[in-house]
Amino acid sequence: MVNSKNRNPPPSMRDEVLREAGYKCGNPVCRNILTLQLHHMVWVKDGGGTEAINLIALCGHCHDMHTQGHIPTSAIRHWKGLLHALNHAFNKESIDLLLYLAHPGGIENIWYTGDGLLKFAGLIAAGLVEVAASQFSVGVSYGKDSPPTSPPTTAIRVRLSDKGKQLVDSWKKGDEAQFQAAMEM
Repeated sequence: MVNSKNRNPPPSMRDEVLREAGYKCGNPVCRNILTLQLHHMVWVKDGGGTEAINLIALCGHCHDMHTQGHIPTSAIRHWKGLLHALNHAFNKESIDLLLYLAHPGGIENIWYTGDGLLKFAGLIAAGLVEVAASQFSVGVSYGKDSPPTSPPTTAIRVRLSDKGKQLVDSWKKGDEAQFQAAMEM
């Protein structure tokens, strides 16, 4: 156990916490990558240690917002818990894809190729993403005996499932009760 009187974790611990957050702010709405700080979820003055489980990466703004009482401790704990859980279930790209699909403004209208769909495979298997639409076209041919001039193509649209929407929404809000409801879907 690291001495709880020391506020600064060793470099290896700092790196572990930053990797867990994808070198971005642990606030899923912020995701700032500049001047990240490690926040002690249980403050050192209250007996909190410098173990990775007690640390979350926050940008200076979100760190200040929390210490000034504008971001509740329950939200910080929820963000940390989801970062920890998602990092053990998915890779960084999948976590970013969840946030990407939740972005307002028509991202669901993008069509992906069949191999592009594979990037969403783990999220689809977990029930967080679903196929919204698909279309298949056969290559163009100039006569019954001539081969197609282009290969067949598949285009697929994906979207967050209801469960995925609930999870991302609860993550962004830092709402653990909403998260529990999403996991029971």
